Amino acid sequence: MRKRWIWGPVLAAYAAVLIRLLVFKDLMFRIGHLRFRIAARGGDHNYVPFRTIWSYLRGDHRRLIGLVNLVGNIALFVPVGLMAPLLIPGLRWRGAMVLALVSGLTIEGLQAMLQVGEFDVDDVILNGLGVVIGFGVHALFARRRAV
Repeated sequence: MRKRWIWGPVLAAYAAVLIRLLVFKDLMFRIGHLRFRIAARGGDHNYVPFRTIWSYLRGDHRRLIGLVNLVGNIALFVPVGLMAPLLIPGLRWRGAMVLALVSGLTIEGLQAMLQVGEFDVDDVILNGLGVVIGFGVHALFARRRAV
């Protein structure tokens, strides 16, 4: 129980990294001699569920772009789902679903309000899926530990 206090700052730091990466996208980083630039793209907002996801799955964009977008939007939020039950011991599936929705809406809402990207409901869905996957992995390991 005493170790629980550390998860608040860790989760807050991770949330700050997510906001920096996903909201303020004009970011350049290097791995060896390779340079990667993540920049905000202009475009229309998407309020139709699964429109963007289906577009990526159909191959309307380059496969690598689609794969990075789909997998990245999920994978980046898995740690939120893993850490949340460590911070909130009584967290159940319903609470995890609320956290999933709030997490995705926060990122997409900030992008729209600050006009640094476009709101995409599919990103909310993918981000939320990442939180739920993380929570599920945590629940699975907690259940195994209890047996």
